[in-house]
Amino acid sequence: MPSGQEKFVAIGDLQGWGYANSDIRGYVAALSILQDCYPERLGKLFLVHVPYIFMTAWKMVYPFIDNNTKKKIMFVEDEDLKSTLLSDIDESQLPVTYGGQLALESPVNYYY
Repeated sequence: MPSGQEKFVAIGDLQGWGYANSDIRGYVAALSILQDCYPERLGKLFLVHVPYIFMTAWKMVYPFIDNNTKKKIMFVEDEDLKSTLLSDIDESQLPVTYGGQLALESPVNYYY
């Protein structure tokens, strides 16, 4: 993180999410690391393009999330996507995919 910046905002895009590509234990482990080791680093987590079926998995993970962390997680409706994200993310830092100005580049593929 840049000097002077202490919190980060993340976007979790769940488009295409399904049981075949989910790992509840992995989600719980990631949340545990985030809330137990870095409790004050997360400013906000926006969950976007959330499929209905995700809510079943969410109900299993939700009890393991600390109350302070729960307050930082927002589900964003598709019709409010751009305006909601721009309320916390500068347009220059918001990817074009979500209505911002930041052009993302594909990572370089390395073959070993």
